[in-house]
Amino acid sequence: MLSGLRSRVARLFRHALNDREIDAELRYHLDEQIEANIAAGMATDEARRQAMLAFGGVEKVREECRDVRPFKLLEDFAQDVRYGVRQLRRSPGFTIVAVLTLALGIGANTGIFSLMDALLLRLLPVHDPSNLVQLMLIERGQRGDSFSYPAVRALAARTDAFSGLCGFTPAVFAVGVGSDTERVDGALVAAAFYETLGLVPAAGRLLRREDDERGATPAAVISYRYWRRAFEEHGRGAHAISQSIGRTLVINGKPVMIVGVSPPAFTGANVGEAADITLPLAALTYLNAENARLLDAGAQWLRVLARPRPGLSREQLKARLDVVWPQINSAAVSATMSATRRDVLLGSALDIAPGGTGWSRFGNQFRRPLLALMAMVGLVLLIACANVANLLLARASARGKEIAVRMAIGASARRIVRQLVTESILLSTLGAALGLLFAYFGSQSLVQLISSGRHNPIVLDLQPDLRILGFTAAVALVTALLFGMAPAFRATSVGAGAALKDARGITRSRSRLARGLVISQIALSLMMLIGAGLFVRTLRNLEALDPGFRHEGVLLMTFDARGGGLRESALASFYQELLARFERLTGVKSASLSGNTPLSGGIWSGPVTVSGLQTPTEQSVHFNNVAPRFFETLGMPLLIGRDFTLRDQPGAPPVAIVNQAFVRRYFPVGRVLGERVSANSIGKDAEIVGVVEDAVSYTLREPAAPAVYIPYLQHPKRMGYTTFEVYAEGSLSHVASLMRDEVRTLLPELTRQVQVETLTEQVRRSLAQERLLATLAGAFGVLASLLAGIGLYGLLGYMVTRRSSEIGIRVALGARRFDVLWMVLRDAIALVVVGVFIGVPCAFAATRLIRGFLFGLGPDDPLTIASAVAMLLATALLATLLPARRAAKVDPIVALRCE
Repeated sequence: MLSGLRSRVARLFRHALNDREIDAELRYHLDEQIEANIAAGMATDEARRQAMLAFGGVEKVREECRDVRPFKLLEDFAQDVRYGVRQLRRSPGFTIVAVLTLALGIGANTGIFSLMDALLLRLLPVHDPSNLVQLMLIERGQRGDSFSYPAVRALAARTDAFSGLCGFTPAVFAVGVGSDTERVDGALVAAAFYETLGLVPAAGRLLRREDDERGATPAAVISYRYWRRAFEEHGRGAHAISQSIGRTLVINGKPVMIVGVSPPAFTGANVGEAADITLPLAALTYLNAENARLLDAGAQWLRVLARPRPGLSREQLKARLDVVWPQINSAAVSATMSATRRDVLLGSALDIAPGGTGWSRFGNQFRRPLLALMAMVGLVLLIACANVANLLLARASARGKEIAVRMAIGASARRIVRQLVTESILLSTLGAALGLLFAYFGSQSLVQLISSGRHNPIVLDLQPDLRILGFTAAVALVTALLFGMAPAFRATSVGAGAALKDARGITRSRSRLARGLVISQIALSLMMLIGAGLFVRTLRNLEALDPGFRHEGVLLMTFDARGGGLRESALASFYQELLARFERLTGVKSASLSGNTPLSGGIWSGPVTVSGLQTPTEQSVHFNNVAPRFFETLGMPLLIGRDFTLRDQPGAPPVAIVNQAFVRRYFPVGRVLGERVSANSIGKDAEIVGVVEDAVSYTLREPAAPAVYIPYLQHPKRMGYTTFEVYAEGSLSHVASLMRDEVRTLLPELTRQVQVETLTEQVRRSLAQERLLATLAGAFGVLASLLAGIGLYGLLGYMVTRRSSEIGIRVALGARRFDVLWMVLRDAIALVVVGVFIGVPCAFAATRLIRGFLFGLGPDDPLTIASAVAMLLATALLATLLPARRAAKVDPIVALRCE
C-alpha cells in the first residue's frame, strides 16, 4: 500500500511521463484493432478508419483516462494555477493594481490584528498558560483587578483551591551597575510567582516562596534581555550567563544580589512592559521603610494569577472562593481603616477570568480603540474587494470571447468558474504576501505611535506566528471569494452565442453590477470619512481644552535621589539645595517640585474627613505633595489664602491647600480658610490655608476632581520619586542641559537615572488613545476615499470606452463637447448622490457605537458630516475629470471607423 501511494504521489509531479504512457497505451490498442481489421480482409486505410470509429475518438478517450487518474483534483488545480499565472503575466498593469489594492486592505487588517494579538490574545510563554486564571475583585458592583499583599498571601495559602498563586505589579527601580545609575523597568512579585508560572531559569535560580518572607536576604532575578544589555560584554554562552549570578546590583541605593536569569522568551506577566528586574515584595521595606504601608491590607495594588487545584473545575473554584473570601476579609480588616473602607471590603466578592494572556494596562487602555480600528479596516477591505471585483468585471468583459470559445468547444460553466476563482485566489495570495510585509512594518509603527512620549518604549513580540499567518490566510481566502465569485458567475451567465456576438445585454448587465459596486464603495468610504472626522475633531477638542494649568515652557525632571545612595534623612536638604540651584539658572522664571504632576498617571487618592461640617462626610479625593511656588510655576492661580513656604517644615502646624472642586463639595457656603481636613495618608488634621483654581489631574476627559495639596517638605516620609517643575523662557533644551549639569555636580550617580521632558509632552502622552484613533482612522478614511475614487474612475473609463461609437455619433450629429462632458459628469454625480444617500444613514447608525470615544461633539455632528461629504465629492470630481475629458475629445470619424 505504501509503495503504491509513493508511486501515485511521484506520478503527480511527472505529467509528461504520464501523458506519454497514456499515448503509448492508446496506440497499442488502436494498432491491435487495426491489425484485427486487416486480418478480417479490410484494406489498410479502411481498417484504420473503422478502428478509429470503433474507438470513439482518441482525444475523448485520452481525457477519460486522465479523469480516472489519482489526485485528479490536484492536477487540475495545478493546471489552473499555471494557466492563471500566465494570464496575470499577460496583464501586468491589471495585476499590479489589483495586488496593491488587496495588499493595502489585507495588510491593514493584519497589522491591527497583530497588535491586538500581541496585547490581548497571545498566551504567555509559560507552562500550560491556558490553565491560568486571573482573580477579579468586585466592590460595589465594580469589577477590579487589584488586591492587597495580605490578601494575596492568604489566597496563596489555600491549597484546597489553588496549586499555585502569585501576585505581581510593574515597578521602576533606580539601578546601579558599577558607578552608573539608571531607571529600569521591573516587577515586584508576591508568593510563588515563578513556581506558579512553571518557568525554568536560563541560569541560577528563580525567586522562591522563602524569598518573600520578611527578613529574607534580598534577591533579584534579571531578564535575559537585561543580562544581554548589562553583562553580555563579559562573554557569551551559558558560562557567561552563569558569571552574572551572585553579582550585586545597587537598587534604590541598596545592594541586592542577582540569584538568577529568567528564560529568554519571558519578559514578565505585564504584557507590553519588560520586567528586566524582579524583586520579591518582602524586599520593599529593605529598599525603603516607608514602603511598609504598601504591605498593609488597605493598599490594593497587586494583580493575581493562579492555577486551580487539579480536578477542580472553574465552577467549583468559584463556589469555593465564595466561602473562602469572606473569611480572608474578616482577618484582613484593620482598625486603622475607615468605616467606609471596612464596609466596602467586607461586602466585596471574588470572580475569575482567563489569565493565560497575562495582564496589560496597555491592553486595557487600547482594547476598545483597537476593536474600533478593526471594524474600520474591515470596511477598507470591503472597499478594496469591491474595487478588485470591478477590475475583474472589466477583465471578464475583455475576455468574453475567449470564455465563449472555451464554452463552445465543450468547457462547462463550472470549469470556467473554477478557473476564474483560481485566478482570484492567486491575486489574493499575492496581495496577502505583500500585505504581511506592510503589516509587519506598519505594526512596528503603531507600537512607536502608542509609545510616543514614553521614556521606555512598549515591548511587544510582533513576529508573525501561526496565529497571524492563519488570520492572514483566512482573510485572503474570504477576500478572494468576495471579489472573485460575482465576476466569475457573471462571465459564464451569458450563452456562448451571445458572447461571440458581443451582445449589448452583456455590457448593460456588467454595467449594472459595476455601478452597484461603485455605489457601495462610495457609501462605505463616506462612513469611514465621517468616523475619521469625528475622531480627529475629538483630538482637536481635547488639545484645545484648558486643563487649568500651564504646560508651554514647563520642564519636568523626575528621579529618586535614593538611587544615588542618599538616605531618607538627607533627601530634604538635597532637594532644597537642587531646587535653589535650578531657580538661579539663566532663563528660569520659577521652579518647584512635587510628588506627581497633572496627567502623569501617578494619582494618589483616598478618603478624607472634613471638620467644621454639621454632618461629617468621608469621600475620596486626590492628594499631591508640592513645594512652594508649585502653583506659580504651573500657572494655577491662588484664589484666596497663601501659598506654602519654607516654614512649613516637619514639626510646624500641618497645613493644606484645596481646589475649587473641593470647596464646592464640602463648603458650598460659608468660610473655607481655617477649616481642617484629615486623612490617614496625611496624618494630623491640616488647616486649610488657601484655595487654588481647578486643574485636571488624571484625564482631560473628566472634570477636575476635589484635590488636597500638602507641603512636600512637611512630609519627608513621602519623598520617593520626585518631579521638579521649571518654568523657563528661551531654549528649553538648553535649560534642560543646565539642569542635568547641576544634578551631575551634586550627585553624579544620578546622571543616568534622571529623566527630563516637557509638560507639553506629558499632556500629549495622556492623549495617546485619541491620537492613535485620529491618526489611523484619518489614514484609513483617506485610503477608503482614494479606493472609491479609483473605482469610480475605472467604471467611468470603461463606460466611455464602451460608448465611444455612441459618443462619436452624438458629436457627428452636432452635440457640443460640453454636452458630452456633462453626460459623463451626470453619471458620476448620480452614483455619488446615491452613495451619499445610502452612506449617511448607515454612518448615523454606525457612529452610535463610538459615542464613548467622542468629546465635545455628538456622533451626528453636522460639520463633520458636511466635511466628509465635501471631501468625497472632491475625490469623485477628480476621478471623473479624466474620463470626461477623454469622452469630450472623441473624434467621431475615428469612433465610427472603429465601429
